[in-house]
Amino acid sequence: MELTTKNRKTLKNEKRIGFVFSGLIIIFGILLSSAYIILNNDKNWVLLLSIGFGIICLSYFIAFFMNRKINNDLRAGTKVVRIEKIEEKKHKTDYEAGSGMLFIPILGNLFPKIWGQKMKEYSKYLLAVQGVSLDVEKELFDNVVPGDLIEIHFSQYSKTLLEFKKVN
Repeated sequence: MELTTKNRKTLKNEKRIGFVFSGLIIIFGILLSSAYIILNNDKNWVLLLSIGFGIICLSYFIAFFMNRKINNDLRAGTKVVRIEKIEEKKHKTDYEAGSGMLFIPILGNLFPKIWGQKMKEYSKYLLAVQGVSLDVEKELFDNVVPGDLIEIHFSQYSKTLLEFKKVN
């Protein structure tokens, strides 16, 4: 099947981590070069420029190799669709990490503004397929029952999960 616009956007968002790593390497190189310029009286500009060129090449190759499978997916423009049977449905309440301060029941009741903040809850909708729990949207979760068939769309090379659809 062909990639949709939404699928392409999902794959492009997956490329961000490669760019973040290469950006961190460039920042590290700038800091290293700045320290060399500040600490050395005799500045060897040829060495400094060659190290800068090496860092830029390293960051480019890191971004290229981290994103090469996703780039192949975008170039190919196709995705793989598997049809699987739902084994189980689970609704789970989870908590957002870092959303609350330490909740101590006694202090929380006495001083609710300081110690009474609880973590934010959110719902997770899980479908078990071949023993693997898949996190799906509420709309799909509400429209399926165990035993139904769903389409699992994922990219061809990077195996990135793109979307789920109910088979009619």
